[in-house]
Amino acid sequence: MVAALIEKYYLKMLKMKNIVSIGLFATLLLISCLGQEDDDFTALFDGRNLDEWIPGPEGGFEIINGELYTGGEEGNDLFTKKWYCNYVLRLEYMLSDVGNSGVLIRCNPEAAWETGVEVQLLAPWTPWRDDLHCTGSLYGHVAVANRPDETTGIWHKMEIKCDRHTIRVSVDDSMTTLAKIDTVITMADKLICGAIGLQVNHAEKEGQYAKFRNIYIRDLDVEPAYICEGFYETDSVFRAQAYSAALNLGAEMVEPLALMMSGENPLAKSGSKQVLFDMVARATDPQGEEKYKDDVADALNNSADGVSSQIVKEYLEWLSGMIKNSTDE
Repeated sequence: MVAALIEKYYLKMLKMKNIVSIGLFATLLLISCLGQEDDDFTALFDGRNLDEWIPGPEGGFEIINGELYTGGEEGNDLFTKKWYCNYVLRLEYMLSDVGNSGVLIRCNPEAAWETGVEVQLLAPWTPWRDDLHCTGSLYGHVAVANRPDETTGIWHKMEIKCDRHTIRVSVDDSMTTLAKIDTVITMADKLICGAIGLQVNHAEKEGQYAKFRNIYIRDLDVEPAYICEGFYETDSVFRAQAYSAALNLGAEMVEPLALMMSGENPLAKSGSKQVLFDMVARATDPQGEEKYKDDVADALNNSADGVSSQIVKEYLEWLSGMIKNSTDE
C-alpha cells in the first residue's frame, strides 16, 4: 500500500514543470513513508519524572538513580496517561532473583487484565513457569516461540510492537513471541487501543525488585503512511481505528486522503472521502481549535490545486468552501 502511494506521488510530480528533482523527491518520499526507526521515538520515562504516567494512590513505584523501581507486592500498577493503539515500545528491565512484573498493553487501567494483555517479566524461580507464563509471553494467551535469556540482576532490552492484528515481542534483539490476535480465541474481546502499564513487582521476599529505564515509544498512528495502510484493512474494526487516527492527525492527512480517493480500491476511496468530510465537520465546529481549522483549509486548497482527478478536485473545493462559509458567518 505504501508503494502505491509513492507511485501516485511520483506520477503527480511528473506532471509538474520542474522535473529535475524527481529522483530525489521519490527517494525522500520513500524514506519518509517507511519511517525512521531510530528518530521517531519519544520518551515515556527519561529517568527524571513520571509526567507521562498516572501513579496510583498507594505508590508502588519510585525513581532511584534515574531508574524506575518497584519493590514489593504493595502499591499500584503504573499506567500511561495517553492511550495508544499501534506502536513500538522499547524499554530496559532488570529483575531480582524473585522478580515478577509485566508490561500491560492496550488496556483500560480500571480493568487492566480484563481489557488488555500482559507481556510477562518473570525471573526463573518458580517451578510453574512454562512457555505460556515466562518472560516475553502474552501471559496466559500466547506462549513464547523462543525462550529469552532470563538471567537476573542484569539489564535486558525488550521491544513490543502492536501492529493492528499483530503483536510482536523481542528480548535482547531476538524475537520471542509473535501473535496474530485474530487467531487467538482468548484475545477476541481485548481492546485494540489502551494505556500501557507497568506491574508492581509481585514478590513477598524483602529486597526483591523489578527495575525499568529508557522507556521509549514510537506512535505509529501519527505517521500518515501507516495510517493510510489501515484504510485497506478488510477488518472494519481496524479500518475504523485508522479513520480515527487520520481525523486526529488533521491537515497532514488531507493530501494522502485525496490520493486514496483518486485510486481504485473501493474501501480506501469511500473511507478517505468520509474522513475528509468528518475532518471539515471538526474544523467548522464552533468549539473546535482555530489552528486545526486553518491548517485543514490550507491543506484542502493546496491538494485541490495538485490533484489530477476532476471529481476529487471538485470535492476538495466544496469542502474548502464549507470552511470558508463557516468563517464568513
